[in-house]
Amino acid sequence: MSSDASPALPGPALDLPGRPALSRPSHAGRWLALLLSLACGAAGLALASHYPIAPPLAIALYLGVLAASFRWWQAAPLLLIGLVPVLGLATWTGWFIFEELDLLVMAAAAGGYAAYALGRAGDKTSAWRRPLAPSALAKLLLLLFAASMLWSVRRGLLDAGGFEFGWWQGYLEPLNSPRQLKGFAYALLLLPLWQRASASRPERVERGMLFAMCLALAGISLAALWERIAFPGLLNFSADYRSTAMFWEMQVGGAMLDGALLLCLPFALAALMRQRTPALLVLLLALVLMASYAALTTFSRGVYLALPVALATLLLLSYRQHHARKVSQVEQPQHLEAALRALPLLALLALFGFSAAQVFEVAGYRGLLALSGTALLLLFAPRQLLVESLSSRLLVLAMAALLGLLAAGLSWSVASWIPKSAYVIYGLSFALGALLMWRPPGRMDATLRSMLLSTVWFWSLGCVAVVAGNWGGEMALRASVWPLLLWALAWVWLIGAAPAAATRMLDLGWRVRAILAGVLLVAGALVSTLEGGAYVGERMATGVQDLGARVDHWRGSYWLLQGEEERWLGRGSGRYMATRFYTGPANERVGDFRLGEEAGRPFLRLSGGRHLLDYGGMLRVTQRIAVPSGAVLVQARVRAAEDAGLHAELAEKHLLYQEARSHKAVAVKGKPGEWQTVQIKLDALPSGAGGDWWAPRLITFAIAETVAGKELDVAELSLLDASGRTLLANGDFSQGLARWYFTSDRHHLPWHAKSLPLHLQFEQGWLGLWIWTALVAAALWRVSLGRARSHALAPAVAASIVGFLMVGLFDSLVDAPRIAFLFYSVVLLGLCLRALPPGVSSASRQ
Repeated sequence: MSSDASPALPGPALDLPGRPALSRPSHAGRWLALLLSLACGAAGLALASHYPIAPPLAIALYLGVLAASFRWWQAAPLLLIGLVPVLGLATWTGWFIFEELDLLVMAAAAGGYAAYALGRAGDKTSAWRRPLAPSALAKLLLLLFAASMLWSVRRGLLDAGGFEFGWWQGYLEPLNSPRQLKGFAYALLLLPLWQRASASRPERVERGMLFAMCLALAGISLAALWERIAFPGLLNFSADYRSTAMFWEMQVGGAMLDGALLLCLPFALAALMRQRTPALLVLLLALVLMASYAALTTFSRGVYLALPVALATLLLLSYRQHHARKVSQVEQPQHLEAALRALPLLALLALFGFSAAQVFEVAGYRGLLALSGTALLLLFAPRQLLVESLSSRLLVLAMAALLGLLAAGLSWSVASWIPKSAYVIYGLSFALGALLMWRPPGRMDATLRSMLLSTVWFWSLGCVAVVAGNWGGEMALRASVWPLLLWALAWVWLIGAAPAAATRMLDLGWRVRAILAGVLLVAGALVSTLEGGAYVGERMATGVQDLGARVDHWRGSYWLLQGEEERWLGRGSGRYMATRFYTGPANERVGDFRLGEEAGRPFLRLSGGRHLLDYGGMLRVTQRIAVPSGAVLVQARVRAAEDAGLHAELAEKHLLYQEARSHKAVAVKGKPGEWQTVQIKLDALPSGAGGDWWAPRLITFAIAETVAGKELDVAELSLLDASGRTLLANGDFSQGLARWYFTSDRHHLPWHAKSLPLHLQFEQGWLGLWIWTALVAAALWRVSLGRARSHALAPAVAASIVGFLMVGLFDSLVDAPRIAFLFYSVVLLGLCLRALPPGVSSASRQ
């Protein structure tokens, strides 16, 4: 397939024009596919029947997705990738070992393999027509890594005492071992369907993957945007609040959001650079801006380090790919001309970053927004801003600067007289500028039009200082004048001394200007994030200290492995946290919770960690509830062999960080074997708790053990508000841990190895780590220097993997199945992708 053969992002086509009739399986491959379809369908149906919330509805939805996957077998595997970031409902369901990803993958696999088995997917295409075709080396590496993963699961099960099934197991129990296998296994399971769909129409690989990753990024970004608006506030960069979006796996810390952003963002940028449809370009630009905001508000130093590296990888490979294409001699100067045209605008963007920092310091967000608007006016200025002769241009500039200065002075006088009018005046200057900039020239004299355009722009520039003065007084006004004067001088110099460069800049196409506008807005967001709050500064200031603590953690994690056998073969899949719990330092042992049963009556056993159990260090068992009315009464039967304590709380909380809260703890006297009844009255949450309908703040109820190293049994837990309404579901634990989940809000290190290579070495040993390294290196080689280097997706795949690995230097990442599934899907794409000869895409249609 030619890399220019398909549009950038129209979305995946859903089916072929002529659908083959259904038929019985005709050979062993189709019979095997039918058996696999039945196995996946049955497994998914069993999971749906045990879904913690409304099992009949879950079964109906599962069967509906399965039928849709059969009907649209080509689109389902890729659309599944796009839905992964929003499939995290564990904070409502209580599921841990199992999750919604399992249901979706089983449905997609069952439907897709059934379509192939029954003849709907057509016959196998020739190998040379397939855009996804792994080499013999790639197949060997996949086989070796799959064997290493299976061996690691076996060792993990043995380390946990053998296989034992349970719906509500956690980090310490046996099923956490196969849970770690799911991400890679699911990517492999769907790969044959992906290959078959892409072989029927090779352009599906590019279009479908771009659509899926942009859809995934949209889910991530919108969730992070809602979280910021609902909790700390959209522009609050001082609060110690780090976004988690829909990644419930971050309930014990981790960088799942960081990894997902780095995996998806390069694909959105690649789509943006190739898009030529105005409406889609605007949508993609908005998506990239939202994703940039989500990345900035992770406050992750790993993300801040990985994003520039990933972006550089994307641009470098795209540039090399672009110049490697066979272009005519006529086209080459055009590319050089386009690059030259962008240079003045790039210089102005650099000036914007500098002046934005100065203006923001004295005028805050209002001044920054005003400066951004004025910069956008210049960025989208029409060619008519210039007149032919140098003398006319200088006269226009002199008159426009004088008139703009007089208008700005008058605006300052009005703003000093009428409160808040500065913002209205700036809005008028911007609106008039936009009208003149983008209105067709008509019959207006060229010199007069240039005069009006320049005057309004200088007036708008002066109004930025007016906004600054209105916000911070005359001192802010004076402080903002000199960076704005640099803008005026830069434009005058460009017109007077470099008119050719100004002409090239004003002749730029709308696509380039739109992308540069996005860069400008991202630069403004970066300035406001770095200067708008103390938290970023605190994070950067403690970087060296935190790195030292992380190195000590890595050293301790490595020495958890006992003997050469464990170092070479690993301790076993999913056993890091359990190993640290049982054999790590006693004073770092975290809390635990598990179900118990006595005389047929279930109860919950809480264990206090042995580390510092401050407010953020307790292990909470939590449930989402409706907004309570007034004060709340907590009642429970408890039992403790030794003196213990029960903590109860209400809070506005998404995952890790409480906002408005009401909490209280009571001591529980140790009485071995005796159940006691306790009551706790929690004060009403502040007025307005729960937030607005368009940005709701979720309400949670939580309990915890407050005494280090002690155990407390809890049964028959109830929660009544002032109106007598029962707020808890499954308070007697008769449905296991349905509706309940857990968080460790601040104490995160013991739960993760906090390094992707170290995590793999711990679970699979040096052998497994070497195989994994070879697998990832082979994928990177193929899309950067190998057979797939000329494919349109190659730069995005390489940048995605590189960015993910950079974040993985400081976090485990793949210990969450959803993120592992996304990562291994991109790695498989890199291993299998290849650029086909021109014309194959059309020739291969069935």
